[in-house]
Amino acid sequence: MTAVVEGDLDARGVLGADPDGRNGFGGIRVRFDIDADASRDELAAVVSQSQKRSAVYDALTNPTAVTVGLA
Repeated sequence: MTAVVEGDLDARGVLGADPDGRNGFGGIRVRFDIDADASRDELAAVVSQSQKRSAVYDALTNPTAVTVGLA
């Protein structure tokens, strides 16, 4: 299995060159290439179930409290 993750990022916002630019990703895409003895529908079901159980997907798609501090 290979996972390809791509994102849309405007570096001007990250670097502070555009004060109105977003300091983060405008979109993220994940594509899986799975070499398995299964139909495309079966693989799609596995990906769908994995997405439902993914803590990373949940954190990216739902508001998540983040605390930042010094030790």
